[in-house]
Amino acid sequence: MSLLTRRRRVRLSRHRTAASPFGPVRISHDRWPSVIVHVEGPGMPAVTVLPGRGLSVDGRRVPARQGVGSGWDLRRKARACTARVGDRDYLLRPTGLFRARLLRDGTPIAGVRGGLRSYSPVRTLPGIDARLDWAPGVDPTDVAVGQAMVVAFGAGAPGALARLFLFWLEFWQ
Repeated sequence: MSLLTRRRRVRLSRHRTAASPFGPVRISHDRWPSVIVHVEGPGMPAVTVLPGRGLSVDGRRVPARQGVGSGWDLRRKARACTARVGDRDYLLRPTGLFRARLLRDGTPIAGVRGGLRSYSPVRTLPGIDARLDWAPGVDPTDVAVGQAMVVAFGAGAPGALARLFLFWLEFWQ
């Protein structure tokens, strides 16, 4: 078997823990050669995210799409992210500069708060520092998919001018 066609095992080098209604959620991530996020927790399906390529829930590929327009589109809806897991539609919709709302089939299931440094152009995981406030009535699949979407795609929607300002803020620190 050729070296280029053989499957490689990727070890994710960085780990974080986030709080959820079902206990701690372990978030493993790595930045090289491409951004990979793996979310798992007690009683939750394992979710793997490759931004730009979609999600994988318990090994099944799930299409995920991030908004419309270009990276410099000033409209907030350009940063919305959607995913369809089974018969559920998830939507991560920005509501402010550092805030977003996670919806399942049109019903809000979590509020998301991000931070100022999360949106620098050199930052590979925009939502790694985001906090989620879960609504009652969520299940483990909601938590795993929602946490993975927030970590990979971020919370909030800074426009082009804010991204340029944050780039220089990151550059000079």
